[in-house]
Amino acid sequence: MNKIHRFIVAAFLPERCPYCNRVVNMGKTACPECKAHFPETIREGHAVGGYPYTAPFSYNGKFAEAVKRFKFNGHKEYAEKLALQITNAVKESFGDIKFDCITCVPMHKNQLRERGYNQAELLAKQISKQLNIPYETLLVKHRENQPQHSLTSSQKRDNVRGVYKAVNTDKINGNNILIVDDILTTGHTLGECCRILSKAGGEKIYCAALCAKIIR
Repeated sequence: MNKIHRFIVAAFLPERCPYCNRVVNMGKTACPECKAHFPETIREGHAVGGYPYTAPFSYNGKFAEAVKRFKFNGHKEYAEKLALQITNAVKESFGDIKFDCITCVPMHKNQLRERGYNQAELLAKQISKQLNIPYETLLVKHRENQPQHSLTSSQKRDNVRGVYKAVNTDKINGNNILIVDDILTTGHTLGECCRILSKAGGEKIYCAALCAKIIR
């Protein structure tokens, strides 16, 4: 998109801050008020199974609201700005890792049909562009399950078992993979996806999310 085209688009569809939905100047990742609330340190830890994760934000306040608007209110245009924060966290946490590809936590086809898009996939594809690392579809969700937030810890573990399966295994075998989701709450979902990727021959698997809120 050339400069003139960008200005025309901005005149009719102004860019907005993902965290409060205010109009922002073209190219800005957030409004000054929200950017002032960005944490100084990123969130790091391990998903279930010991797979390292990084996330720029905790799941609360403005950051939780941004996820909800992006995920449930059709604001797909937030993907680039939100992904940039994840990209920065990946560079800080995993800057010494040479990733062969990036993938995402998949959605079941019924949920995808209902929502219209997989927010994790939108983020992962933007991160792929920002890091210049290929995006690959490596997992499918072939069975529906209950929402994780309504379950106990042991139920959450069982709820994700057998839900995902590996595809395009030639892109998995022997490779270092970054898997992306929007929220990491208990680490069971990302941990299970990592387990499947490892079982399919993945060399080292790392996780990234926009927000992290570990509850087990």
